[in-house]
Amino acid sequence: MPEGLLNMLKPPGMTSHDVVERVRRIVRERQVGHTGTLDPAAAGVMVLMVGATTKLSGHLTAQGKVYRAEITFGAATETLDGEGAVTERADASALTAEAVADALAELVGPMEMLPPMHSAVRLDGKRLYKLARRGESVEVEARAVTVERFELLDFTSGPLARALAEVECSSGTYVRSLAAMAGELVGLPAYLSFLVRTRVGTQVIDNALTGTELQEAVAEGRLEEALVSPADVLGWPRLVADAETAAALAHGVQVPAWAPAEVGAPLLILLPNGRILCLAELLDGADGPLVQPRRLLIDRERF
Repeated sequence: MPEGLLNMLKPPGMTSHDVVERVRRIVRERQVGHTGTLDPAAAGVMVLMVGATTKLSGHLTAQGKVYRAEITFGAATETLDGEGAVTERADASALTAEAVADALAELVGPMEMLPPMHSAVRLDGKRLYKLARRGESVEVEARAVTVERFELLDFTSGPLARALAEVECSSGTYVRSLAAMAGELVGLPAYLSFLVRTRVGTQVIDNALTGTELQEAVAEGRLEEALVSPADVLGWPRLVADAETAAALAHGVQVPAWAPAEVGAPLLILLPNGRILCLAELLDGADGPLVQPRRLLIDRERF
């Protein structure tokens, strides 16, 4: 059974669900999930979890992300991106690159962000975009996000001015909301006209696989080469357990730490073959540090 992460390149026009379904068919594994959606019109890195790696979803979805974004000033749309109908227009001819750069800089830092109504967020089991298409407007909770960097790369002036920017941000950040906010700061309507995600955590677009490349890897028996170990992505301290220790941990038993690590820190416990046995935490025991298993990734019946 395949197990690990796949760095996939989502083309524009496909939904995130489409990408997951295609990968399921290619690798012949139903247990496939993603670490963060991309809007259908957007392209770029989608990191997929395969097999038991889906049990790490809560940790892997928190990875930071980097985007290349084109913002158009002088028009606004109902969806905040290029998919929606234009709702407002204004002449952006007087806008300068300096003004845009200053606006982007103001958006760096922690903030509370409301998910757009035309988004895939669920409310009472229903997608917001489906409610929006029916003309319904509902109250949604703001989420805490952080923009680490919002840098202007290029600017083209005109009645519809365009700015190319790079955004480094936390999971849960809506770049189209940032585009609209940038417009407000310069006093113009604005929308996100194009978006490419170039990095998720440690996974970059240069190494992302197309669906065709993944098919070829499977046909040639190279799927294992394409899979990325979640241990390499999470970057947590690792301890390799021998057979006796692994059996104890698999059954929820605390064991004395057999290597130095920071008390209270999350740990990855690996088997000698490199597979992740479990997530664990180092506790301060009366006779020394103890490894407490927290999340088992391999069936305990194996031990």
